[in-house]
Amino acid sequence: MEKVTGLMRRGSTYSLRRRVPTDLVEALGRREVWIALGTSNYKEAAKEARLASVRLDIQWEQQREALQRGGKITPADKVSEADLRRAVLGEFWKAEQSVQPVAIDDGETREGLHHEIGGLEVRDPSAEAALVDQARSLIHKHKLNIPLPAKPERGKLPPKPEPFTASPELLRLIEMLRRADIERLRRMLDRMDGHHGDLSHDPLFAGVHSVSPPPASAHGTTLGEAIMRFESDPTRAQLGVKAGDKYKVPFRAMKEIIGADRPFPSITRAECAEVQEVLAGLPVNFPKLKPYKKCETLRAIATLAAERGDKVLSQGGVRVHTHALSSFFNWGIRKGLIQHNPATRMAPARGPAEVSRRPFSIEELNKIVTALPDWSKGRKPARYWVPLIAIFSGMRLGEIVSLTVDDIGVRDGVECFILRRTEDRSLKTPGSERVVPIHPELIRLGLLQRVAKSREDGVSRLFPDIEGETQKDRSTIFQKRFSYLQKTVLKITERGVSFHCFRHGFRDALREAGVPIDATRALGGWARSGGVEERYGQGTRPATLARWMAEVRYDGLVLPGLNIGS
Repeated sequence: MEKVTGLMRRGSTYSLRRRVPTDLVEALGRREVWIALGTSNYKEAAKEARLASVRLDIQWEQQREALQRGGKITPADKVSEADLRRAVLGEFWKAEQSVQPVAIDDGETREGLHHEIGGLEVRDPSAEAALVDQARSLIHKHKLNIPLPAKPERGKLPPKPEPFTASPELLRLIEMLRRADIERLRRMLDRMDGHHGDLSHDPLFAGVHSVSPPPASAHGTTLGEAIMRFESDPTRAQLGVKAGDKYKVPFRAMKEIIGADRPFPSITRAECAEVQEVLAGLPVNFPKLKPYKKCETLRAIATLAAERGDKVLSQGGVRVHTHALSSFFNWGIRKGLIQHNPATRMAPARGPAEVSRRPFSIEELNKIVTALPDWSKGRKPARYWVPLIAIFSGMRLGEIVSLTVDDIGVRDGVECFILRRTEDRSLKTPGSERVVPIHPELIRLGLLQRVAKSREDGVSRLFPDIEGETQKDRSTIFQKRFSYLQKTVLKITERGVSFHCFRHGFRDALREAGVPIDATRALGGWARSGGVEERYGQGTRPATLARWMAEVRYDGLVLPGLNIGS
């Protein structure tokens, strides 16, 4: 048989030894890789070695590509915490399925069980040797890449002992097996006392008993795998980019603090609370701040922020991150990956000192409207029209700045904004896709003439003067420009007041006009309440919405040459 490069016998079994390519040594922190093949048969070992060698070549090529993209890499052959749990819990569950009744009143057996538990707890040499044998069997059975000390073969003189240092993975495996043996013995004592013996003493084995299904962590999903599945879930594809962005920092925090290899079902509430505490200590906009560029972890960023005394996330920001955590675990429940949500009801309550967004007052609206002509000078029509559209449509800033001439058209005999999800535009919720009749005041001010001129000039975007390549960029840039006008020029500086207050004002104007709740939700893109009767029909017609839109007014609001409230 052709010799396999790198195939070597270690003790009684074979392993594959491969040198790490020179260009990956520094990134991987090692010069060679050992892969345990879990067999003492040469033919089987040769076959496994060839397959493992091909997998290594593919892995190294992928790691080169990751480095070229600026990413970090870790050895893929490293045994994870999830791998160890999967093996130990799987074997524990199998043992529980075949458990035999125990004599109820047997003093000698009881004493023996207590003696075994004591030996395991004090790390008696004979107990340790038994655990090493268990670990050896488990490593071979599950083909875990964990080096083992050489074991003398039967009928042969023991070889000269070679120095051996147990790897962290082997030590963790032995510790898990110790916990499994202690749990098994304590359950035997419970059965001797007349109990059914299925209650766990160690939280590692909670829910694993004689009548339970195979444990999720014995065949299931790690946190990292769950996050990848969540991010690629096609049932979430209708959600916009912004909806997905809110999970980035919480996911990073969970992977750093809990560990991507952690079995998804075993995550505890205490660990979620630790994640929340780190998130709460993060400074505002830390990715854009130079002092934090060198920090490799979120915990390091939070520590530096505390040392510098920088402004950290508000309670509202912490709530957003916490809701994202809870939403992720709820998704896991729906997918059957976990049984309960460890992050439920963890969001901090609203304190009395927190400021909610409010509508602009009439005085503030008049200040803004009066400033628009001067603010929009220099061929910057967006500065004039975007606030006016917000006042008279309630549309979100991102929806307005992404308007094209194709988004304005006639529906049911009325001129409308037609908001659809496209490659260039994301919408916040499914209800955000809607038809919004154009308010008579916007028509009177000349909005349709501007649309016609843009079409005539062959310009697609309604407001090409707004900088930015994407909807998010344009929204962010315009928000900053408007914030400067509002706070620095107009001195409207109350906390919680921003461009979004136009939307709150529009909602109040709908309420004051007596607009029915169905029409209100349709105009603003607010979600329906979920009653069965609301899921029937196609919704309110644009012509009907236009009649209600015409009722929207702001008493006391004055535009140059027009009294909008009259």
